[in-house]
Amino acid sequence: MNNVKVSSTITDEQYITSNKIRQHHLIVDEPIEKGGKDTAPTPTELLGVALASCTTITLQMYMGFKEIPFENINVETDFEVKTTESILFKRSITIEGEFDEKQQTRLLKVANSCPVHKILEKGHQVETKISFK
Repeated sequence: MNNVKVSSTITDEQYITSNKIRQHHLIVDEPIEKGGKDTAPTPTELLGVALASCTTITLQMYMGFKEIPFENINVETDFEVKTTESILFKRSITIEGEFDEKQQTRLLKVANSCPVHKILEKGHQVETKISFK
């Protein structure tokens, strides 16, 4: 199992955070109507990005490994942000290419096995430790 460590810190601009994941840097912001500058995705939007990109990569890996020819994969996610109840993530997948019924059934199963999909389906807990200096 992989441990994922992310760090986030404020910047000189209100609500814009600088985030580090391994050697990568990512900016996150809020929309103008929430006081941000709308320069980057919101933290919540990144949930949709994670599901869509993970699905795309998982399908691409599988079809590459199985040498299944395809032209393109497009995954869109849509969800309503809720903090008091479970969220329904609507995912729409379009794969361009020629596939028989057996391959279509298998590709749906593969899409549903992407790691982010599996994570989102489980119940979760957040353990918080705070310190002051």
